[in-house]
Amino acid sequence: MQRGRETLNKLATIGSVVFASVLFVSGCGNLGKDANKENREEADIVTKEQKEGGDQETGDGFGFNKFDLEIDIDNTDTIEAQYKIEKEFKPEYQNKLTNIDLEGADAMDELSKMFQTVNLQHDMSGEEAREKILEYFQIDLYSKFKLDVEFDDGTKLDFEDKQ
Repeated sequence: MQRGRETLNKLATIGSVVFASVLFVSGCGNLGKDANKENREEADIVTKEQKEGGDQETGDGFGFNKFDLEIDIDNTDTIEAQYKIEKEFKPEYQNKLTNIDLEGADAMDELSKMFQTVNLQHDMSGEEAREKILEYFQIDLYSKFKLDVEFDDGTKLDFEDKQ
């Protein structure tokens, strides 16, 4: 008899908790309260993949928050590119082969072309990234190649090669 009462008390407690939870959850909704009102603000939904730097699929980023490239030819700084998303966004691009030295929006225009063509991915090897970048700049021989990339998902690609 005692055991039957304990079981009933447990069921009653569980039932009360479930009922209270249903009431609480349904009370948090806005069904019927201005749900179809035209002046409602639309919320932006940001997925885990769309962190601060964005990704190429959404068009609001390149899949990384930091890109730092240095290529030397005959031990002379030849190509330098910097892209870093911080409070102050200031991309820089310098290519001594083509006499280009840009900052800000002009640098970003040139970097965007390279980023879209090279299409760096977080699972790409340093060698593969190097080959794509060298192909983009049409460089066969170099004395130093240094690349540092921090992807949106937290992975990093640090690669340095000297010839």
